[in-house]
Amino acid sequence: MSAKQKLAEANARAAALFKADGKTMQAFRGLMVAANREGKVSPSMKEMIATAVAVARGCEDCIVFHTSEAKAHGATRDEFLEVLAVAIEMSGGPGTVYAGKALAAFDEL
Repeated sequence: MSAKQKLAEANARAAALFKADGKTMQAFRGLMVAANREGKVSPSMKEMIATAVAVARGCEDCIVFHTSEAKAHGATRDEFLEVLAVAIEMSGGPGTVYAGKALAAFDEL
């Protein structure tokens, strides 16, 4: 399955959850907006940090979503690779597997 298809499916699942429990999902959305507010750290770096955490946690939907957002905010492949290197450092072998998935998503998206 392509990264674009994975992203569409992840977004569809999130939309279904929002429909099923809008109160919780609205609160979560508020957290996302607050965490990504304008500040000293660029939006692309914030999304790359989120991707690194997703790599370390092994969350494939999170990887695809935040990789897409990082690219949308102008993250370069070289920047992305540096952040993935830190994710690998912090999570070892499993991080290597998920970092490869993140790089593949970056290249495809």
